[in-house]
Amino acid sequence: MDSAAMGLNGDVHDGEEARRRLRTSALPLYVALSNLLRAEIEEGRWPPGTQLPTLEQLSEMYGMARVTVRQALGVLADDGLIDRVQGKGTFVADVVTPRKTIHLDSSWDNFLQMLDGNLPQALTVEADVSLPALRPEEGEAAPSYRYMRRVHRVGNQPYCVIDLYLDNACYALAPEAFDQAMVIAVLGRLGQPKVKKMTQSFRILAADLTVARLLDLPVGAPVGEVRRVITDKAGHVLYLGIGQYRGDLVVFNTTLEVPDT
Repeated sequence: MDSAAMGLNGDVHDGEEARRRLRTSALPLYVALSNLLRAEIEEGRWPPGTQLPTLEQLSEMYGMARVTVRQALGVLADDGLIDRVQGKGTFVADVVTPRKTIHLDSSWDNFLQMLDGNLPQALTVEADVSLPALRPEEGEAAPSYRYMRRVHRVGNQPYCVIDLYLDNACYALAPEAFDQAMVIAVLGRLGQPKVKKMTQSFRILAADLTVARLLDLPVGAPVGEVRRVITDKAGHVLYLGIGQYRGDLVVFNTTLEVPDT
């Protein structure tokens, strides 16, 4: 069965769900469609070397105008995901890098390893703020914090919108590094103040308009909210982060030790 037939009979994806996602995206239609097609390719639903449906077929499948489909394919061609062959059609590139899944591990070392290659995009910075209310078990607040709102990316893919608070005394140790890199990764490299514990709590929410726009999701799509607190040996909070993660890119891993009976 060729790729066009696969797409049109629904074996590859649910066309109605795809059209709903496109209708509810806050992005320009051609960008939203290019992201959707990118996901189809990177997840292996259009394997390397596969011929894509024609412009007319894609237009019908996704309920988009031909000019919108053409623009979306142009984005994918510029990114090297597809090849256009004169007189033959459009094909998935022979080599496609799969999407990276973000693993939120309970292990400190594994968590730091996951951060390698991830990039922050700064949205808001405030130099001297108080910490939001802490839960009793989370620790004691420092005198002041640096607040940052960021979008975290892996490659070109945004996967998290995060509000984080970093102890100003920590920030002063490496301000340039904290401004440009992943904050927890910098904390791990510094070695001072000595990190004692990181706690994480997780719950499922629905993406609001702002988060949906920043993460390229439909409004109301499920996102995972992670509240993360890092403390030193004295129980002082060095870092508080509240992030909302794309549910389709994130795996939350934890290990429970079972006591001997």
